[in-house]
Amino acid sequence: MAKQNRFLKLLADRIADNLLEKEFVIADNPEEFKKKVYDILYNDYITEKELEEEAERIIQENAEEVTYRGVSIHKARKLIKEKLAKERGIAVVGNIFSREKANYLAGKVLKLILTDEELDYTQERGVIRATIVKSFEEIAKLRKEIDEKVREKIASHSRPIYEGTPEWYALYRRYYNEELIERGLIDTESEV
Repeated sequence: MAKQNRFLKLLADRIADNLLEKEFVIADNPEEFKKKVYDILYNDYITEKELEEEAERIIQENAEEVTYRGVSIHKARKLIKEKLAKERGIAVVGNIFSREKANYLAGKVLKLILTDEELDYTQERGVIRATIVKSFEEIAKLRKEIDEKVREKIASHSRPIYEGTPEWYALYRRYYNEELIERGLIDTESEV
């Protein structure tokens, strides 16, 4: 299996742990439940990446027209992604930590809980769904805290390092990994 996306793994674990610890969900095999939740999140992530790549390819092929029409690349990419998603029957596109996407994925996880024979639930659907969405919010908050801390470290250098430069990105990655290690989110042996 390919290397797991650390925040998707963290999110899947948080969702499963929140539901299992509160005994909202009872799983015959908790690790298998975590894997199924991760698979839901990862499949959505892959679909989103494919849409982004396709949108980028379309923009590259039509760069002159995008420039001619005066549309920003960011807006063009968003519009193309939305159109591609609609054509392919994909309900929601966007950042996995957006409220709309969190609700959409919470619905998919809830469907898993309701239909999987190895899982049982003890609370109403609304309570379970709210717990899942809360897990998304917790991880989004954690990501934001880490990002802010990393940006503070970069800003505290004696000379200014401008965002967008190769040096800034290198420092960002280094400090980001240090923060993840400090918080126990990855092992010191883990790769970037």
